[in-house]
Amino acid sequence: MKRYRRNPLFFLLLIFMVSAATAIFACSPRNPGNDRVDEEVTADEAAGKSASPLVDTQWRLVEFQSMDDAQGTLRPDDPTLYVMRLKEDGTVDMRLNCNQAGGTWTSEPAEDPSSGSFGFGPLVATQVECPPPSMDQQVLKQAPYISSYLLKDGMLYLSLMADGGIYAWEPHVEQPLLVDPDPAIEQAVRHAAPDYRRDIVRQEMARYLYGRVDLDGDGKEEVLVYLLGSFFCGSGGCTMMLFTEDENGHRLVNNFPITRTPVIVSPNRTEGWNDLWRVEYGGGASPGYVRHAFDGTKYVERERTTMERVPEGKLFMSGDFTFETGTPLEPRE
Repeated sequence: MKRYRRNPLFFLLLIFMVSAATAIFACSPRNPGNDRVDEEVTADEAAGKSASPLVDTQWRLVEFQSMDDAQGTLRPDDPTLYVMRLKEDGTVDMRLNCNQAGGTWTSEPAEDPSSGSFGFGPLVATQVECPPPSMDQQVLKQAPYISSYLLKDGMLYLSLMADGGIYAWEPHVEQPLLVDPDPAIEQAVRHAAPDYRRDIVRQEMARYLYGRVDLDGDGKEEVLVYLLGSFFCGSGGCTMMLFTEDENGHRLVNNFPITRTPVIVSPNRTEGWNDLWRVEYGGGASPGYVRHAFDGTKYVERERTTMERVPEGKLFMSGDFTFETGTPLEPRE
C-alpha cells in the first residue's frame, strides 16, 4: 500500500484560510434593524405590563354573581374583611375574612384596556376556620379559574371561565392607622377617661391607635383614637374617641363605645361636619353600619343599615392590627 506524504504547506494554508474567514465574519457590520426590533419588543413588553389599569390597585369584595339561579348572588357580611391588593411587582395580597393569602397575578389588557385577560398564580393561604358565614374558602377554591376582567362604572369584575360566575369588587380606599406615640393625645384620653387610673388597671395598661382627618373643613385635622385593652373593650368592640383641637389643646367631641374598625367618613355633611359610619356587631348587636351626624355640638346616631352594602366614603382606622400593634397608654396616677 502506498503512503502519501502530507505537505506542511497545505496545513499552513488551511489554517490561514479558516482564520481569515473568522475575522471577516466577526468584523462584518451587524444589521442594526435587528437590534432595534429586539429593543422595541422589550420596550413593548414592558409598556404592556405597566399599561395595565389594575397595577397597584386595591379592591374589596362586594358580591359573587353566580350563573346558577339556585345559588344566586352571595355577599360578604363585611366587605372590608375581603380586600385584594394587586401590586406593581406582579404579586397579590388578599385578606379573606380571618385568613390571609398571597401569590402572583397577571393581566393582558385588550385593545380597550377596560377589559382583558386576568389570572392568578398559585395562592398560599393561612388555614384558620373562620366563623360562618364566610366566603374565604370559596374565593380560594375558585381563584385559579378566573380568566378575565372588566372595569365598568368604577367597579372591577373578575369572571370565571365557562360562565362560572363573576366576582364584583369596588375600590378600597383607606387611611393607615397611626401608632407613633403622641403625648398630647395620651393626655386628652386620660382627661376624657378619669377612671383609667393605675390603682384600677394595675399592670393591664391599655394601648391606642389613631387616625387624623379634617371633618369640619377648617383645615385642622380631628383625631380618631381607638383604644385597646380590657378597660376599654368588651365583646362588642372597643371605645373610640373623637377629639378636635382648639386653643386649649384636644377637646373631646364624642365617645363611641363598642366600636369596631374601620370607620367610614362620608362625603355627606351635616352642620358642616362629615357624617361618620361605624361598624357594630357582637355583644348582642346585629351586624350593621351605624351613621352618625353632627348636631352642632356632637355626633348623634341617625341611621342603621345592614352589612350588605358598604356605605360610600373613605376608610379610616383601617387595616389589620393586634393589641401589640398599639402604643402603650400610661394610666393616671
